[in-house]
Amino acid sequence: MTRHALLPVAMGCAMGAMMLMLLHGMLTGQSSGAGLAAFLAAHVVAVTLAAFFAARLSPRLRRALSRHHQPGLRHLAPMLATAGLTAGAIHLTLHGLT
Repeated sequence: MTRHALLPVAMGCAMGAMMLMLLHGMLTGQSSGAGLAAFLAAHVVAVTLAAFFAARLSPRLRRALSRHHQPGLRHLAPMLATAGLTAGAIHLTLHGLT
């Protein structure tokens, strides 16, 4: 498996576990929706800042990102599929099939 195929799968595994933890805490009443909102907001801010700094401050980094980061359905689909499978596997492992 190449790096371009492996990275979305690895990110999907991490994303599935994190989102399951956040949603489970919210659904069981152990945490509020503020944690989930903060998690999503932090990602929006981080992506915006990274794009700004890459585009404005570093032409070298901009070239590297354009060469390596290729958001699209080809990368999004395996990431979301892996996130769902990871969350499902963790959920079934912890709660069982019944």
